[in-house]
Amino acid sequence: MNNQSGVLKIIPELLSQLYHCIMSIRNLLYDWGILKTIRLPVPVVAVGNLTHGGTGKTPLVIALAALFQKQGYKVGIITRGYKRNTHGQIVIKDGKSLLVPPSSSGDEPYLIAQKTKAAVIIADANRIAAGWRAISDYHCNLLIADDAYQHRRLYRDLNLLLWDGSSEPQNERVAPLGRMRESWRGLRRADILFISRTTQIPESMNLFFQQHQPDLIRAALPVSIQSIIHYGSHETIPIDEIKNRRLLAFCGLGNPQQFFKTLQELSPAEVIRKSFPDHHKYNELELSRLAAEAARSHCDYLITTEKDAVNLPEAAQALPNLLILQITCRVNKNIEAVILEKLQPR
Repeated sequence: MNNQSGVLKIIPELLSQLYHCIMSIRNLLYDWGILKTIRLPVPVVAVGNLTHGGTGKTPLVIALAALFQKQGYKVGIITRGYKRNTHGQIVIKDGKSLLVPPSSSGDEPYLIAQKTKAAVIIADANRIAAGWRAISDYHCNLLIADDAYQHRRLYRDLNLLLWDGSSEPQNERVAPLGRMRESWRGLRRADILFISRTTQIPESMNLFFQQHQPDLIRAALPVSIQSIIHYGSHETIPIDEIKNRRLLAFCGLGNPQQFFKTLQELSPAEVIRKSFPDHHKYNELELSRLAAEAARSHCDYLITTEKDAVNLPEAAQALPNLLILQITCRVNKNIEAVILEKLQPR
């Protein structure tokens, strides 16, 4: 029995080492030029993680699109469209209109499409093909590659990496022992490291990244509450309305604790927390059970995230007390200047 238990403990370690080895070899082949990158004729900004799970990529992509549009760029956003029920390439937004439902695009691309004014958004596992489509058919002259830090076949002019400010980097391990997609060597490819959901980078975290990559620009990326929207009526609810109220909060996120933590800023009387898997598609039965539990617990409101709202069934429109928490991130003006300087026309 002890031998069997020992073997079971060793297996994840071996798998982690194997995964680490495969990713390291792949990265070296790109570093040495054996595996080739393809350069598109417009600037490409990649946004991504070193870890699995939520770090705030979607709010940053939305903020970057707005920044570049102010500078006169025609922005294209290329994405894999994770968890969509379609295959191949699909145009989610043509710069004017949303062309497909969230099930066809994936929840995060659909949310980005809702919150960007004139961006072209194309989903394709082949980011090169998506980029060419945005350039040739829609005349985009700058591309944002969403969740593409490890997609090294596409040349990028700027690599933006995110790290969750609540996660201690010294405790992370390469998958499956931890959430890391690759080793800390991956920091070398980053131009800017954003520590998300914090106004000030903790000293221990600053020191850790300083030791691993001294020249890497590091910046806090605060996330704040933008507004609270009633799901059925789309009316804005005063933020003070949540104070001293009882809430049933539910979400399907890579990092649900960040959502619950944000809600505490509103000073509710109580928050009943319900978590689902990341990118969860809710059905009517689940929604009915959530509403019933909220009623039993004498909750004033159910509340969820914008990403989860995309995945709700049509029956959610009938709930009289369902709210959506909208968040936004703020890029430091000095960092905006650094980003724009690195994207001078070639």
